[in-house]
Amino acid sequence: MQNRSSDTRHALRVTDLRKSYEGEPVLQNLNLDVPAGTIFGLIGPNGAGKSTFIGLLTGLLERDSGDIFINDRELTLDNELEIKNEIASVLQPPLLFENFTSYEFTTYVCEMYGTSGPDLNDKIKSLFTYFEIEEYLYVKVRQLSSGSRKKLAFCTAILTEPKLLFLDEPFESVDVISIGRMKTVIRKLKDKGTTIFITSHILEVVENLCDDIAILHQGKILAYLDAKSRHELQKDSNLNEIFENYIDIHDKGDELLNWF
Repeated sequence: MQNRSSDTRHALRVTDLRKSYEGEPVLQNLNLDVPAGTIFGLIGPNGAGKSTFIGLLTGLLERDSGDIFINDRELTLDNELEIKNEIASVLQPPLLFENFTSYEFTTYVCEMYGTSGPDLNDKIKSLFTYFEIEEYLYVKVRQLSSGSRKKLAFCTAILTEPKLLFLDEPFESVDVISIGRMKTVIRKLKDKGTTIFITSHILEVVENLCDDIAILHQGKILAYLDAKSRHELQKDSNLNEIFENYIDIHDKGDELLNWF
């Protein structure tokens, strides 16, 4: 786990978090600290609990037990709206208003966050052009492709100027060029002091983009790799090999392809 000094400021702190569905545990006594101003990556196989974790952190799901602190404040019913005004999220699949146009959706969300202003239109058009969705500015959200919907959600989240940005599988269904541009924007956000929390199964992207990485498997954090520990481990192994060692999959099942 982390070897960080006690005075490190955390954008996110989770202690003993639990979540079950119909008696089946999804997250078990989960503990995690995410330093402020970093790009943090959470990786794990399908079904590890990544999306459930994001749902709990963003208040979309109710936890069974445990504590969540965001920017040093405990997330409770009393301050949930106040804290949510400082965070933004792009979920998988994105939560969008189907009957709004892309422009209507973005401006509506920005107004809710109080980030609308005289230069908002210029910012929207600039981002939409950068991500090649400007032709859908006045098209209904329900008519957009999966990739365009993801890019719309990403652009909107950025425009709310969050202190903490949650991205759940942000590169899913997105073209290669746009993935590169999303990575550029994510790094710019970090430079401005935003903390970015990413879940992804694209290990190569996480490896090159994130400062710290945690491995989630069967509802538990198996490892927390900060920059120093990653550097030591990756002298001999890439992230994919490290990941496979931690979740202990190795070559299991390859004998099923002996006929190939």
